[in-house]
Parts: sequence; C-alpha cells; structure tokens
Amino acid sequence: MNNGANAQRGMTLIEILVTVLVLAVGLLGMASLTVGSLKNNQGAFLRTQGTVLAYDMADRMRANVAEALNDSYNGTYDKSSSITDPACEASGCKGSERVNADLFAWKRQMEGADGKMALLPDWKLTIAGGGGPKTAGNVYTITVTWKEDQWSEAKGSMSTEDQQTVIEFTL
Repeated sequence: MNNGANAQRGMTLIEILVTVLVLAVGLLGMASLTVGSLKNNQGAFLRTQGTVLAYDMADRMRANVAEALNDSYNGTYDKSSSITDPACEASGCKGSERVNADLFAWKRQMEGADGKMALLPDWKLTIAGGGGPKTAGNVYTITVTWKEDQWSEAKGSMSTEDQQTVIEFTL
C-alpha cells in the first residue's frame, strides 16, 4: 500500500529542468552584462586616449609657439597623410623641422609604431585657429576624431560612428 507520505520523495525531473533553465537564463544575463561592461570600458579608454593625445599636441604647439603662431601646425592629418621624419632630433630641431618632428612623432603614436598598439582606430587630427596677429592671444582648436562601434537606436543594431575630442586653447 502506498500512503501519501512516501508518494513524493525527492525532486521530479521537471523541477530539475526548470531549475537548470532558470540558472541558464541567469548566467546568460550575467554574460550579457559583462560584455556590455567591456564595451563601455573600451569606449571610455578611447575617449581618454583622444583627450590625452589632443592635449599632447597642444603641449607640442606651446613648446614651439613661434611656428604655432605662424599657423604651421594648422591642417588635417590622418593615417594617409605624408609626414616625413626630419631626422633632426639628435641635432635639435628648429622652426618648421620641429613642426614636422612633432607631427611625425604624433602620427607614429597613433599608428602604434615600434610594435606598440595603435591608440585610436581610423583617427584624424584637425588643427585650426590662429589667423590673427602673430602675437600671443590667438585661439586654436584641436579636434581628434576616431571610429567607434555604437548602438544605433534608429538602425536597431551596432554601427560604426565618428567620436571626437575637441579642445580649445590660447597661445
């Protein structure tokens, strides 16, 4: 005879399957949060690099103020820009050689020269400003642009979009 006390012992297979399903959904949710966190960290890293590199170029211009005031740095540069190494570092670069040396060194940083990682994907540097009297007080704008994957609400998918850091400073 089977009384009610012994009829239900242990877990049924359906209860185990439901438990495994709930656990699997929870783990997938955690994995999704981890991937989102990594993507946000990558975006923050790229924004930080863009800011650091923009200020690096501003510092280079401040160090060579005479050429900066002559608008020698002004222009748009990217990975296809032909910037040659003036090879004057050992002897001391002067004037426009210093401009080329600064732009060349900056481009090498961006491209990850010497086996290092490239700092920004599909970068572009724009330097504008000055144009006024060749004395202190001119305002310059440095824009560093790069490509970054972003979620597009309009498209409902990931798309590559331009991101940028813009700084203004006075010489």
